[in-house]
Amino acid sequence: MAALGLALLIGVPAAAQVDPFADIQQRQNQFRQQQQLDEIRRNQQIHQLRSQQEINQLQQQIDQTRNRPAEQNQPQPDTGRLQQQLNQLQNEEQLKHVEREQWLIQIQRDLDRLRRERQAKELQRQQQIDELQRRQKINDIEQELKK
Repeated sequence: MAALGLALLIGVPAAAQVDPFADIQQRQNQFRQQQQLDEIRRNQQIHQLRSQQEINQLQQQIDQTRNRPAEQNQPQPDTGRLQQQLNQLQNEEQLKHVEREQWLIQIQRDLDRLRRERQAKELQRQQQIDELQRRQKINDIEQELKK
């Protein structure tokens, strides 16, 4: 009790008197939030590498199909159209990468912890949706090549 009275006389803020661990908790929250953003960045990098590998493999398939001699009674896939679809997919992936990076920067700058957490979760969901859409587009092009 004497310490509280002394603290009041000295002018120590009430918050410091009530919760001496507030600073530690704040740093722990900041650390957790930074870990979450780092995880999102890692997932984004993995997504980007996987995407580039799949696009490169698909490009090889298109090139092989384009250079393969036409078989009798076997229609050739429209490799020009498939190449355009692949190029469009690459452009979309590059744009999404830039947008996600901007989103991450915006999340980092936000001072509201709850809003930051909500935005980070939304970004993770959007990454999953983008991954499924990209996978579907690649599957569609692969199926067209196999015809």
